[in-house]
Parts: sequence; C-alpha cells; structure tokens
Amino acid sequence: MFKNSLWNAAGLVVPSLIALPALAVMARVLGVEKFGVFMLVFSALGFAGVFDGGLVRAVIRAVAMNGGDEQLNGRVVGTAGWVVLALGVGVAAAVAATAAPLVSLLKVSAVARADSIIALRVAALVIPVYLLSLVWFAYLEGKQRFARLSLIKSVTGILLTMLPALAVLARPGLDAALAALLVARLATLAAAYRPCRDAIGAAIFRYDRATARDLFRFGGWIAVSNLLAPMMGYADRFLISNVLGAARVAFYAAPAEVAARLSVIPGAVARTIFPLFSQLQESSAEQARRAFRGLLVVCLAVAVPLFLVADWFLDRWLGPPYGEESAIVLRLLLIGFVFNALGQVPYSRIQALGRSRDTAMLHMIELVPYLLLLVLLVRDFGLAGAAAAWTTRVVIDFVVLQLMARRLAD
Repeated sequence: MFKNSLWNAAGLVVPSLIALPALAVMARVLGVEKFGVFMLVFSALGFAGVFDGGLVRAVIRAVAMNGGDEQLNGRVVGTAGWVVLALGVGVAAAVAATAAPLVSLLKVSAVARADSIIALRVAALVIPVYLLSLVWFAYLEGKQRFARLSLIKSVTGILLTMLPALAVLARPGLDAALAALLVARLATLAAAYRPCRDAIGAAIFRYDRATARDLFRFGGWIAVSNLLAPMMGYADRFLISNVLGAARVAFYAAPAEVAARLSVIPGAVARTIFPLFSQLQESSAEQARRAFRGLLVVCLAVAVPLFLVADWFLDRWLGPPYGEESAIVLRLLLIGFVFNALGQVPYSRIQALGRSRDTAMLHMIELVPYLLLLVLLVRDFGLAGAAAAWTTRVVIDFVVLQLMARRLAD
C-alpha cells in the first residue's frame, strides 16, 4: 500500500510543483480579473468529473473485483467509455450554449466579458475528452498498476499546467490559455488509451447493456456524491464572485489552489486504498488503520510549516497583494485540508463495501446547511468567511464518516 501510494503521489506531486510557477506567470500576465476567471474555469473543469454518472469509480471497483478476467474488464471499460462520452458531449453542448449568461452571473467586467465567453466555450470542448480519459485511467487503477499510471500522469500533468502558461506568454488572453488546456487534455487522452488498448484489445470500444445496468447500480449513488461534493467544494469561489465580484476570486482561488494541490497526498492514498479495499472487502480494517495513521503524520508535517509562513509564502509566490489578502484564507483552508485528508480513509472503505448510498445520503443532508452557512459567512466576513465555512463542513464530514465506517465494521 505504501509503495503504491508513493507512485500515486509522484504522478500528482510533480505536476503540482510545476503548477506553482506556471500559475504565478499567468497571474502576472492575465491580471487579477482574468486570472480569477481562468481559475474559476479551471475549477469548473475539475468539477466536470461529476458528469461521469459515477461510472469511473464503478469501473475501478469492478476491475479490482474481476481480477484477471480481461474479457469481462473489456466489457466494463468499453461500456463505461461510450456512456461517459455521450454524457460529456451533452454537458459540453449545454455549457457552450449558456456561456454568455454564465459569464454575466459571475459579474465579469465589460472589458473581460468577450474573452471570458470565448474561453468558456473552448473549455466546454475539454469535458468529453476529460471524462473518457478518466474511464481509461480507471482501468489502470483497478488493476493497481500505479507505477505506469504515475509516469503517464506526471508527463500529462506537466502539460496541463505548462501549456496554458506558455500560451499566455505568446498570446495574452483567456482564449489562448483554454485552447492550450484543450490540447493538453487531448494528449492526456491519447496517453490513457494506449495501455488499455494493449491489455483488453478491441473490447475497449464495445458497449454491453447488461454491463451498463450493473455499473449504474453501484455508480448511481456515486454520481450523487460526485455531484454534491464538488458543488460544496467549489461553491465558495462562485459565491465570492457573485457577492464580492470576480476580481476578489483570485485572492481566494490562489490559496484554495494551494490546498487543492496539497490534496495530492490524500488523493494518492485514496486511489491506492479504494481498489485494495474493494478486493479485500470486510478484511480491510487493518489496512484502513495503517492508512489513517500514515495520512495523519504526513499531512501535519506539510500543513503546520505552511500555516506558520502563509503570508510570506503567498507574498513571494504571487506578489504583495496576495500575501496581505489571502494569508488568513490559506491558514483556515489548511486546517480543513487535514480533516478532509483523514476523511478519505472511511469514505473509501464505505464505498468499497458497496455502500455508496450511505455517502450520497450524507452529502445530500449536508448541502443546504453548508450553503446557508457559506452565504452568511461570506456576507459578514468576506474571503475568510468562505474559508471558515468550508473548513467547518469538512470537519463535520470527517466525524460522521468515521462513525459510519465504525458502524459497518461492527
């Protein structure tokens, strides 16, 4: 488990290290408002994974449980691929058609409006490409081939951060940045395709109705969680834009991106333990305890030093305005990061045991109270209020997930 977690972390850490200077370049070239819009779009594209119908996680679980039956795995991957491609095209069409009203909702200034609309329509093209690549990567995760997956994600992750930065240096503007992001996503899709094609052959393009029903039986509740969790995760940025203006988003999105990049640590562990828990089922308790202890030590070792030098770090990274405006935001988000990281262990175990309905119900219960808290705190405390609301939610989420996992173990 430890070795596979390191491979997963390597595939995410290397691009994250490149992302810091790349985002700094973009912040300076695009200016505060356009950089804020770019970060909103970038966040939204990460949110696009919710439109997979829960099938990506269902593929990981199915492949882990199928073992070496590549004929069965081929039906799983091929069926899921066609479904997410159809879903992605539909979502992309909806985003492209509503780009103008979406930009108006974000209160972008007249100067940046046209550029933002074009950028959003270009970003829509990324969605089906991104979803299909997730399905093909899911096969490798289910097979626990993390070394190969890490190598692919390291290279493609660097492209995803470097190409937009290089694009704005050559042609400043949001459209250039998003076009470069589309090119990077196409390269990622090609890289994900090859190992799947080599392992399962032409079945990668086959659709099976019975397999689709089986995948949706588990993935349907995953889809609910996938929709609600990112909504709660990204609602803060969009509410800030709507209440405080798009120019203020950058001062929140930058520290939020730091916290998101740090999440490669629990993300690496979660990607390792989910297929492992799916394979072991009820006998996974000891593995869960080991994962929890390891995450606690590593996350505190990373978060505490950064908490202490937050203002200095932001000042050196993005410039004086960010050090002054965003330090309190980063500190609050770092507290939430630790609890959110620890919550990945019970979350993965509950879903690996087939209880995806339980986590979905938890997210449904949390949604409205969190949004109300977010509105109140942003209105009264601005950026710091948004960070405090998010951290409060993930602490509560962690406590409830722990109680649920213990109940299942008993």
